[in-house]
Amino acid sequence: MPHSPLELLGQLLDQRGAESSAHRFVLGGPFGSEPLADSFARLGHFTDAGGLLVETSHSYARGRAEAAVGEWLRKNPGRLGVVTKVGHDQSGHDMPLSRENVLDHVRGSLESLGVEAVDILLYHCDDPARPVAELADTLVSLVEAGYARRIGVSNWSAGRLAALAGQLAERGHTAVASYQFSLAKPDPVRLNHPYADEVLLSVVRRHGLPLLGWSAQARGFFARPTGGVRHDGRPDPFDTEQNRARRERCGVLAEQLDSRPETVALAWTLHHQGVWPSIGPRTTEQIDRSLRARRLSLTDEQVHWLQYGT
Repeated sequence: MPHSPLELLGQLLDQRGAESSAHRFVLGGPFGSEPLADSFARLGHFTDAGGLLVETSHSYARGRAEAAVGEWLRKNPGRLGVVTKVGHDQSGHDMPLSRENVLDHVRGSLESLGVEAVDILLYHCDDPARPVAELADTLVSLVEAGYARRIGVSNWSAGRLAALAGQLAERGHTAVASYQFSLAKPDPVRLNHPYADEVLLSVVRRHGLPLLGWSAQARGFFARPTGGVRHDGRPDPFDTEQNRARRERCGVLAEQLDSRPETVALAWTLHHQGVWPSIGPRTTEQIDRSLRARRLSLTDEQVHWLQYGT
C-alpha cells in the first residue's frame, strides 16, 4: 500500500494498482486571477475528495497562477502533486527551448510553487528548430538535477511526440503527454492547437504514455443547451454538427442514468485507460458534479454510441 498521496500518484501514472479513493482527475482553474480564498477552497475540496494533481503553467495569469498554487502547497505540503509547463513567456507566446531558457523558467516555477521538485514538468510548446534529442536531453537533465520527477510535453505534433517518447525511453523515462481530449472533437482551425486525434492517440497507446487531457469538458460545451460563441467572443471550436449530436446523446443517456450530460461526457473520458481528464471548475459544487462521473461505469457499447451514434 502506498504511504502518501504522491506515492499513489506515481503508481497510477504507471497504471499500477487499484485507484481506491483516489482518482485520475486533474484540477485546473483560474488560479492567480481570482481571490486566493476561492482557489484555496477548491484545492482543499479537490484534495479531500481524492484528487492527486493540480495543473498550472509558468505563463498562466502572467505568472501569478503558480504563485497562487504555491501559497496553498506551502500550507499543505505533500498533499497534492503539481503539473507545470514551461516554454511560454508570460504573455503566452512560444519561446526558444534552449537549455538556458528552460532552466530559467523551471527555477522560477520552483520558487513560485515553493517546492523542491515538480511532479510532472512539461514543455508547453515545441521548438521545431531544435533536434528532439537535444530537447529530450534537457528534460532528462532536469530530473537528474532533482527539479522534476516526471517529464513530458504538451501540444507537439504526433511525429515529434513519437520521436521524443522513443528518445526518453532510451534514457529510462516514460514521457507524459498533455493534449486536448474529450468526447467533443474540436474544429482544428478554431482550436489552433494539436489535439488527441486518432493519429496522436496511436502514439500514446504505442508508447504507453499517460495522457493529461485538458479541456476534458470541452470548455463547458456539454453543460450548455446551445453553443456558438465563447465567452471571449470567438467561435466555439467545439460547436460542430457532430458534437451537437454527441451532446444530445449525452443528454439521452444522462436521463437513463439519472445524471447530467457533462457528467456522462466526463465518464466517457474515464473509460479510456491512462487518461487523466483535466477539469476547470469555478466552485466546489462543480468539482462534486465532475467527480460523480466516477460512479458512471459506461459499457463499451455506450462509449461507442456516445462517440459515433451507432
